[in-house]
Amino acid sequence: MTKLLLVTGKGGVGKSTTSASLAHYYAEQGMKTILISSDPAHSTDDTVGVKIGSTPQEIASNLWAMNIDAAKAVSGRVSKVKEAFASMFSNLFPNMDTDVVSMSALPGLDEWGACEILGELMRDEEYDLIVFDTAPTGHTLKALTAPDTIKEMLLKIRRMKKKISGKLLKGIVFKGSDTDELEELLASFCDEIDLLKSFLEDTERTKIMLVSIPTEAGFMEFYRTINFLKSIGLPANTLIINHIVPDLKQHFDIRGENPAVAMVWSEHQNQQPWINNYQKVCKEHEVAAIGVTRLPYEPKGLGESGHLKDFADLIIGTDKMILPGE
Repeated sequence: MTKLLLVTGKGGVGKSTTSASLAHYYAEQGMKTILISSDPAHSTDDTVGVKIGSTPQEIASNLWAMNIDAAKAVSGRVSKVKEAFASMFSNLFPNMDTDVVSMSALPGLDEWGACEILGELMRDEEYDLIVFDTAPTGHTLKALTAPDTIKEMLLKIRRMKKKISGKLLKGIVFKGSDTDELEELLASFCDEIDLLKSFLEDTERTKIMLVSIPTEAGFMEFYRTINFLKSIGLPANTLIINHIVPDLKQHFDIRGENPAVAMVWSEHQNQQPWINNYQKVCKEHEVAAIGVTRLPYEPKGLGESGHLKDFADLIIGTDKMILPGE
């Protein structure tokens, strides 16, 4: 049974590094693992040191990787949805800018491709583990709410069709083929998202890991995400807080005469309130919080010569630093 580790967080917090290190770690444990990224910046390529394409490719023993261009993966069907939507509304409202209407009324379509590919991989069970590095700000997660809105739209379209029963009036307002195609495409989209959501709701198969940093911006994004997940019934399991400045204790005593030490001490002090906030929220949501201090190396590269294995030890190995709850 394929398991999923979904890693999400804002850009620049070490999300791709965390994803790659976990995928590398579990592959070395003997699990057939695939690392998937929907990040348009393709940070994973730099992190693993290998050019990754849009189809699965083996980059190390037991480890495959692929980049998803979500918009490209589903561009044909999205175009059909928008064309059918625009055609229907242009007949109803000839002077309306239908492109604006279709974009605002069809949430989550840009992530349809990523959701579809992820759902297929979970269903096919070719891999033991999928590590999914989502696009910054968790667009893929937010797409999970799209079916609710789209199902409401489908219901309204069907009500419109029922009300307009006269053939002449039906021909004037919209063509039956337009609405039939639109209904079919939107229903297909909802089915794909619902399938993925069913996998995500299965806590035996799926774990959700949040990645952040001890700053106001980092905490606020984390707070929004964890509450959003709760609102759709998906519990987060783990929080990784990167870039923590450690308490250097007596070494901070010379900060009065050493500007470099003073700067490090100041950053350490600035981080403490946000670390405390993370601890409080994690305790409330029963999320394990793991801190990672600033590192003297860049955590990238596969194999013994790379540092991804070292980074994995800091978040799931014997070297991990579990932050206590408040």
